[in-house]
Amino acid sequence: LSDHENASDLIRMMRESFSLLSHHPVNKKRVQNGKRPANSMWFWGEGRRPALPSFKELYGLCGSVISAVDLLKGIGKAAAMITPDVPGATGYIDTNFKGKAMAALENLKDGCDYVYIHIEAPDECGHRNEPHNKVLSLELIDDQVLKPLLNGLREYEDYKIMALPDHPTPIVTGTHCSDPVPFMIYNSKDTRMREPQSFNEETASKSGLYFDNCIELVKYFLDK
Repeated sequence: LSDHENASDLIRMMRESFSLLSHHPVNKKRVQNGKRPANSMWFWGEGRRPALPSFKELYGLCGSVISAVDLLKGIGKAAAMITPDVPGATGYIDTNFKGKAMAALENLKDGCDYVYIHIEAPDECGHRNEPHNKVLSLELIDDQVLKPLLNGLREYEDYKIMALPDHPTPIVTGTHCSDPVPFMIYNSKDTRMREPQSFNEETASKSGLYFDNCIELVKYFLDK
């Protein structure tokens, strides 16, 4: 930022915003109520669209991204994937869980080969130090996403599902960490029960499967 020709004006505005906002009545009331004040403007770079190959070019499949997070939708659009808007999708625990599952089934019915459903709620609950809501969000995913998905996929002879987090967000730290994430794959044509029969970080670490990057994992999932 400091090297840009407009940097001095932006830095001045950021500094002056603190003088203005730190004493604003709204912020004084927030402090009195034990809340954090919104006491400064912080400018981020506008960013540039990444030059991504299309999902179709990489894998020969029509893909879709279902998410309430603009970053994820933007990546989907950059990869020429379908990015439907789901009414009531918020990115938190009050999101429209079932609506995302229904949108995924609709995309598949319309000819999509691969649908990625992103659910932000467990991550946000980790950031907010809300263990009860984090557990609740996982229960809601089981009941309102996985259950209707599995019911809807029964009309297809051949399908696969992979479930995994994109990164850990431990309650104790409230932020992301770089630990490996567990993943689980179900293949409708291979219903043999394998060990382990529980899905968590500890059992996944004993499986012997490890992928250093997501591209390798996606290829493994699609080819398995």
